[in-house]
Amino acid sequence: MTECQRSSPFVLHFFGCLAICDAAVEAIGDGSLPVPSSGVFALKMVQVKVPLAALSGHSVQLECIFSLDGESLYAVKWYRGVDEFYRYVPAEEPHATVFGLNGIEVDLDESNANRLVLRSITAETAGRFRCEVSAEAPSFETVSGHADMTVVQLPQRGPVIVGGKPRYSVGDQVDLNCTSMRSSPATNLTWYINGEPAERHHLKFYPIVEDIDGLETSMLGLHFIIKTRHFRKGDLKFKCTATLAALYWQSNEASAEPDRPVHHQRSSSSEVYLDGHRTSTLASAALTVHFLGPLQRSVLSACFMIAMLIYVVSLS
Repeated sequence: MTECQRSSPFVLHFFGCLAICDAAVEAIGDGSLPVPSSGVFALKMVQVKVPLAALSGHSVQLECIFSLDGESLYAVKWYRGVDEFYRYVPAEEPHATVFGLNGIEVDLDESNANRLVLRSITAETAGRFRCEVSAEAPSFETVSGHADMTVVQLPQRGPVIVGGKPRYSVGDQVDLNCTSMRSSPATNLTWYINGEPAERHHLKFYPIVEDIDGLETSMLGLHFIIKTRHFRKGDLKFKCTATLAALYWQSNEASAEPDRPVHHQRSSSSEVYLDGHRTSTLASAALTVHFLGPLQRSVLSACFMIAMLIYVVSLS
């Protein structure tokens, strides 16, 4: 026993462990001791792909993308909210099973472990969809992912603008309303003045109106005082757009011609007054000419002779 080994029981334990480890490494190297598996299971959820918004009455495809990486698949399950409505088990026949749920109609011919097709979707179809994937023994690992989907009912016509006038003057009040009828959800409305988005303080917001069938009507007002700058490019143009997700975009436009601005009207009024004064004088002269010009020459000559006789008599 060396001096170092006599110094502490801990040192003895330490050197003993080193000897055991060295022996194990040599045994693994010559193949006499098997290497244990890592015990790390590789099942992964890569992505759940669900349309953010889909049109009512159409079909949609949902995808559950996962990686087994050596594992064996036990089952794929789809849920809306907490309710399971589709299960795919490759070890069973038939592989797919559908559980009844309002608004859900599965196309079994087009669906499998990675793809789920829903037909004729309605407003009831919307919600949070979750895909759950389970592995076989020995791991029995389960992973899941989710995504939300909205079902859109488009308006049957574009937005309607009411309240405008054909002509405006600087200083006039503009009062317009834009209405988009019966959609689900309600459309988003935006006002533009001469191609530029209207400022928020020029907008009047109204509550969404819901019909008995669940469809919604949205309305947005536009109220502002006309400034000189609004007519710099000619006519005053208004536009209202209605949008729903990335599935719908419609607009309506209106325009108004400029009436004479208030300060121009005053200037014109002054000119008219001055010109009218001058015109009145000229008109009087023209009137005299009009009445004297057509007198016959004989009458003029007689008048002249009578005037001369009176003058001669007065002299005598």
